[in-house]
Amino acid sequence: MKRSVGALGLLGLVCAVSLPASSAAVLYQDDFSTDKLVKDKGTFMQGSNPQILADPANPLPAFYIPTDATIDAAVTPDARAKGWLATVSGDGTAGSDLNTDDTKTVPEMLLFGDKAWADVAIQSRIVSHNQQTGAVSLVLRAAPKTKDTDPDTRYELRYQSDIGVLLASEDRDGIPANDTDTSVTQDGSTVVPISLRILKLVNGKWTLLAKQDAATSKVHIPLINNAGLDHDANKDPAGDVGDEALTGGYFRFVAKGDQLTGFVSLDGKTWNEAIKATDSEIKAGRVGFMQYDYIPLFDDLLVEDAP
Repeated sequence: MKRSVGALGLLGLVCAVSLPASSAAVLYQDDFSTDKLVKDKGTFMQGSNPQILADPANPLPAFYIPTDATIDAAVTPDARAKGWLATVSGDGTAGSDLNTDDTKTVPEMLLFGDKAWADVAIQSRIVSHNQQTGAVSLVLRAAPKTKDTDPDTRYELRYQSDIGVLLASEDRDGIPANDTDTSVTQDGSTVVPISLRILKLVNGKWTLLAKQDAATSKVHIPLINNAGLDHDANKDPAGDVGDEALTGGYFRFVAKGDQLTGFVSLDGKTWNEAIKATDSEIKAGRVGFMQYDYIPLFDDLLVEDAP
């Protein structure tokens, strides 16, 4: 794969590591102990939702590293989010991304890296801070953007939680609802459908390439939603008092030629293939994160040449 590092600005390169199965050249790695990614001049961020629209003076960007000064329970994660890359609440985005009036919303997205990256893998530890309903994705081969109205083209490995959380544009394009899974909350009392999806977006038009419900998966898909088993350190089915350390799960998305593959892990070391699709329409692009109607947190980011 052709590699170009100039577009990363201060991001630079780090030493190669072994992940999973073979050694590959590392393109970028971050434990989010600093905010170098969100402040890099080459990083693109977008995000517009009712919380941000209601408070245009809110100084927080769509993605940021929490500090004592930024902890605000009204719109942002609590102190458990320190050490993660956090997002401002995205509530109200689902079903509203086609609005043209002053309530228009767009999913929160962060893109970085070289537009020429083709055969690439991105992985991260992910957890929802306190939400049951929403969506969070790893992004590959994304078309560069300078503003949120630029046409969207990308592949996504999507963790979809609960039923009524599709964007209006996804409904328009016939993307099926997340209503077939039978996964339950940690205490077993409530069904919260969870699926992994591989989606293609080309000039704003969605295509579902693959879908795997968590309950019927041959491998364990980490349940990282608020009441999911893998959300935090409390594994007692009797309940969750809301102050346990967040754990989450690891997700890895690989594009190699026309093969798109999603892997999952609970420890970031032992990986299992969970979903796969074949598509050759999008050849190369940037990498990153997308979310809506969630407050996902990200850690242990790694981008490397696809092995």
